[in-house]
This record gives sequence, C-alpha cells and structure tokens, in this order.
Amino acid sequence: MGTSLPPEQLSFRVHFIRVIGAEKGLTVKILLVERKTAQPIYEGLGTWSQCKRWVAQISGYAIMGGPLIAVRKRLETNQLATIHEMRATLNDIESAGLCRVDSTAAELPCP
Repeated sequence: MGTSLPPEQLSFRVHFIRVIGAEKGLTVKILLVERKTAQPIYEGLGTWSQCKRWVAQISGYAIMGGPLIAVRKRLETNQLATIHEMRATLNDIESAGLCRVDSTAAELPCP
C-alpha cells in the first residue's frame, strides 16, 4: 500500500483591486499571482466580505486580522492593495470558487 504525498503548496501574491463602490458597497477583484512565474492564476470578483472569506478559506485562516485590516484601509484610499505572500494548494483555491485565468484553464464560467 503506497502513501500519498500531501498536495504541493504554492506561494502566491494576492492583489486586491477596488472596482466600484463606497465603503459599505465595496466591490473588489482578487487576483492570485504565482510568485515563481509571476503569472496570474486565479481571480474572483465580489464584495469585500466575500474576498475576506476566500482568503480565510484558501489560507486556512492564516491571513486574518491585521493584514486584512491593512488591505481594507488601503482599498479605501487607493485602487490596489497586496498581500505579498500566501501559501495554498491549487485544490484549496479551486474549492473556494475562484476562477482560473491562465491559458491552460478549462472554459468554465466564473461565479
């Protein structure tokens, strides 16, 4: 009987781009960029609350509190904020519901 290896965790930069909305109705695009290749891999578009849930689910709650408060403050004054490193498996990202954006992606609609 063989033992299976745990899924490989990749390192990502997570960019948050303010799309529209005031403080209460903030809509944000989240873009995960693989650090080795600098290629965007996954994206999502949703409310700030939805983006926080995605990050918590993907990172296993490793990124909460201070870093997300800093991102929110930056989004209130600018259009872009970044978390410089988050480790996650592709399975974690896909199970959160983010859409693959690179050229090898299957043509599935993004939620």
